[in-house]
Amino acid sequence: MINIPLEAIPVAQAVCNGVQISYDDNGMNTPTPPIVFMHGHGLNRSMWERQKLALRGTYRVLTYDLRGHGRSEKPPTGYGRDVELADLVDLLEHARIPKAHLVGLSRGAGIALGFAAAYPDKTASVIAMGPGFDYPRLMPDFAEQRLQTMATLRAEGLRAAKDYWADLPIFDSLRENEDAADWAEDMLLTYTGAHWLDQNPPQDASLANIAGKITAPTLLMVGEKDLPGFHDCADELVAKIEGAEKIVVPGVGHLMAIEDTEAVTEHISAFLARQ
Repeated sequence: MINIPLEAIPVAQAVCNGVQISYDDNGMNTPTPPIVFMHGHGLNRSMWERQKLALRGTYRVLTYDLRGHGRSEKPPTGYGRDVELADLVDLLEHARIPKAHLVGLSRGAGIALGFAAAYPDKTASVIAMGPGFDYPRLMPDFAEQRLQTMATLRAEGLRAAKDYWADLPIFDSLRENEDAADWAEDMLLTYTGAHWLDQNPPQDASLANIAGKITAPTLLMVGEKDLPGFHDCADELVAKIEGAEKIVVPGVGHLMAIEDTEAVTEHISAFLARQ
């Protein structure tokens, strides 16, 4: 697998919600709404390069670095989902995109779902891969590991925190795939730990509480080898979002989009073709 380093991706910048956001947009004029991709925590927009290359001949495709990631600005605080939704609103306005298909993984999946609930008129569809919420209830071990990551950062520094994070059970499947593991490691190297250092960590609204507001066609995807709690999250969301579908992607874990890029791209293409 050829991994594309972040520095090799052309840079475009926009001030969104008061923060500089780095993005990539093929600018293609198509009759269908553009696709906007949102990456997971600790990663960056380069995780979607293979999906972008496969889809750019048919769709306008926009990928961006969430605040605190990649080449986007990294403020000392302000990492709640509501703030990230405001970032996305401004980015879509900057790019003159009135309505978009939203595709997100993990943290990005939560942003996609939150945006669809808050802005149904701006959402053509949602593909949410491995969304998580209510961690103390659904994934208490992972909730504790998240806290321990922040404690490790404060006690031992960023390198130790990243090593602890990368070795968590959530990434067991990733470590079985050398190419995908190297790709994820390259992305994690660009992460500064901004969220872990936030002295005022946000308390996001539970996705379970807002899912009923989502009216756009929605696909929930979860990796076969992902933590059981993420399967529970997907099941709860499917039950609350009218008409939502769920797909279990075989042989992959939480970072399914880089563990099996072809399968994930096929699922994206098939779902969007029906919209």
